[in-house]
Amino acid sequence: MTSLTRMLAVLDLFTEATPSWTAEAINQACGYSSPTGYRYVRELTEAGLLRSAAGATYVLGPRIIELDYQVRVGDPLLQAGRDSMRQLAATTGCDVVMATIYGDRIITIHHEVGSETTGVSYGRGRRMPLFRGALSKLIVASLARARQRGLYEQHAEEGIGTSFAPSWDALLANAKTIRREGFTVSRGELDAGLVAIGVPLASVGARLVGSLGFVMSAKRYAMVDEARTAAMLREAGQQVEQRIERSVAAPIS
Repeated sequence: MTSLTRMLAVLDLFTEATPSWTAEAINQACGYSSPTGYRYVRELTEAGLLRSAAGATYVLGPRIIELDYQVRVGDPLLQAGRDSMRQLAATTGCDVVMATIYGDRIITIHHEVGSETTGVSYGRGRRMPLFRGALSKLIVASLARARQRGLYEQHAEEGIGTSFAPSWDALLANAKTIRREGFTVSRGELDAGLVAIGVPLASVGARLVGSLGFVMSAKRYAMVDEARTAAMLREAGQQVEQRIERSVAAPIS
């Protein structure tokens, strides 16, 4: 790990369960020497990525909020998908969600709320399980074999107890099925009583791998035409992919 990577790893400590840390606790959790750990905390604070809170504790800083705004207005994937997602939510009444992957993490990057109150717990910015939920499984299924293998080897324990990746061979077989069918459905895998239907997003020019999906109650799912619903998502996904490709191909003025 480079010094920069080690410093940024401090930010991973801040979660819903542990939103504040002292410098001493950061050093202990990361295994840094006192001079190194205190220097990292000082530099992150000066950059606005951490903020001194009550007493000797630190919380995430306002620079992160500023960066989140820039992502919302400048991310090509969000720009390409927001209108289609809003239209889908208005037309169907279902929540519409979009996810992508970076490193070994899958997160929801946009969420349009439909007329049905679902109480989706994995909204924008929350890290999702790698091998549970339609959006995550679609993304993993779309990855190159070598990257799939790397994810599985690093996080095999997450696959235990799932139907998608209880073993490497099972992951391969299930990923093949998802790629062949072009969509997948998950029932209660992330939130009890909710069903997700999703399709993959893939754009070669932008090196994009993501997923787009509906989330709805099990009661509503029982009344929908699964194939037609997947086709609606697939059409919207193709529009997103085409917009991304055009934005990549467009010359910079």
